[in-house]
Amino acid sequence: MEATNILDVERFVVACNDVLTGKFLDLNKRLDKFLAVMTQSEDILNLLSDCLQNFDEELEFSKAFLIDKKTGAVKIFLPSEDDKKLALCATIFNDLINEKLNTNRFLETYFKDSKLTPTQNFLDKIVKPYRDTICKCFEVDPALTADDVLKHESELPEHVEEQEEEVEEEFPEQDKLFAAIVKDCNQILSILKFERKRTDVLDDVEFVTNSIVKACEKKDLMVVNGLVIGLNYVSKKFRNVRAVVQNLNDMIFDYYEFLAGTAPENEENDENV
Repeated sequence: MEATNILDVERFVVACNDVLTGKFLDLNKRLDKFLAVMTQSEDILNLLSDCLQNFDEELEFSKAFLIDKKTGAVKIFLPSEDDKKLALCATIFNDLINEKLNTNRFLETYFKDSKLTPTQNFLDKIVKPYRDTICKCFEVDPALTADDVLKHESELPEHVEEQEEEVEEEFPEQDKLFAAIVKDCNQILSILKFERKRTDVLDDVEFVTNSIVKACEKKDLMVVNGLVIGLNYVSKKFRNVRAVVQNLNDMIFDYYEFLAGTAPENEENDENV
């Protein structure tokens, strides 16, 4: 599979490796760390969205986690198909991070081990295969380090860096702001596809996010601003979109700051009165 931005995928792999070797005791903190990086890769999100099409989580979960009724021993068999494996892992991450699964109960039920802690066993049985499958799909080395990514960044053609600088200089143009907001909204909608059950709150988040996209198409910044404020409230239960929602807030705030900085000074206005 060819990625449009392989560096984002590589950054995710490095984040996975940090999680696998890190010293965090809290699993949710580990998940927060690498999922925040994962959601920055449109290519990974698009891949996962495809994998989640017609995916039956309850069926695949029951097939993957088998408990011996006599001994209580657990055997874990992740799906052999890459698409089902990625979809199952992604929905488990999502359910843990959004507290639809009780983390301690989940770990104690399925990941007790004589040699590893439940968290270490979870990382070994779920996170590592997930990372390896992502690497396989994008043809990325699972042993990547942060230094490797920095090296690859430095090897980018110079004209790419020049283009990025031009975009930064021109960013204050409102069209570019709207395009960036729409991009983040599409990212939110992609992440929400991990939700296995429809709820009124989920419908509200999707409705507000789609409304922001429509307001951007109409180039109505005041409406966009109001809707983003509303999105802050309706999306509170979805921790996995928190970073993207915050980015929306920051972009709009920065843009208004830019407008305030280019407006005539109050003293000049007073002299013209």
